[in-house]
Amino acid sequence: MNYQEMTKILQDTLSLRWEPVAVRLLRPGEERPAGLTEPPLPLRHCQSISLARRGHCLFLPPRSHACPDGAGILGLTPMSEKLRSGELYLLFKKLPNLEIARKMISTRPEFPPGSFEATMLAPLGEALWEPDVVILTLWPEQAMWLCCAQTYACGERQVFKTSGFNSTCADLVIQPMKTGEMNISFGCYGVRASSEINDFELYFSIPISLLEPVCRSLVKLSQKSIPEERRKVYLPPVLDKVGSKRSETKDSRESKTVQIYIDEELCLGDGLCVAFCPSSVLELREEGGRQVARAIQPQLCSLCYTCVGQCPEKAIQISY
Repeated sequence: MNYQEMTKILQDTLSLRWEPVAVRLLRPGEERPAGLTEPPLPLRHCQSISLARRGHCLFLPPRSHACPDGAGILGLTPMSEKLRSGELYLLFKKLPNLEIARKMISTRPEFPPGSFEATMLAPLGEALWEPDVVILTLWPEQAMWLCCAQTYACGERQVFKTSGFNSTCADLVIQPMKTGEMNISFGCYGVRASSEINDFELYFSIPISLLEPVCRSLVKLSQKSIPEERRKVYLPPVLDKVGSKRSETKDSRESKTVQIYIDEELCLGDGLCVAFCPSSVLELREEGGRQVARAIQPQLCSLCYTCVGQCPEKAIQISY
């Protein structure tokens, strides 16, 4: 699967607004790939992500990095003593004292100075080189489906390690490169103050080794799970074609029992409601020469609305 194909899968299944961004750190001795533009003015690393997600292919050596903190963390330049000491965090009033600042600095992931010679960024579909990571700008619901896709591929839950400090450099590039695992970022002071990420967006980083398995899983999830979730198929109450059939009893105890109504004319007898019910409330029975769903144990119904959401004909209604 090539990068163009994976880009299309990510865009189509997640309904992305922005291009997935391929990021590579240029190793010492590697040649600069063709087709990359060095910006006319220095940019912060977070700003370069914003430009790349809008279609730009960028090459940023140390002189093109406007954020000395980010350039140092990415292993492009030595970290200045003022930054290494944590003094600036106190001046910005982002941390209470030097002890806390130094602890934060000592625990963030970073590369030694001189590890790399430049950062390279491009829309994933236009990258002519192998990325280290792919960064996506997402809404929380889209990030959830990337988590689901990884679990679909390997059965594991996600453990993210992130911070509100130095996040797009340390958490989106270095952390995934060192661990080989996906990571998430809500941005940081610099990102939120100097780039166009909006208040409802977050970042998600995928190491290149995990990208194809995640994309293959997204294709599978897009066949049923993703569109159903987006249609809110379990949102009660679902009336649709069945109409109102609430109990007319005045007995308060009886009025609180679950009532399950199945329109026999609409019922296809396909058994989806029976298969999906987690509590075996329903079964198929022969009625007039065809299969029809029946509620045989309504007292076990928890009102999860799974049967309602899975019925293709909207033949089921539940009241309480």
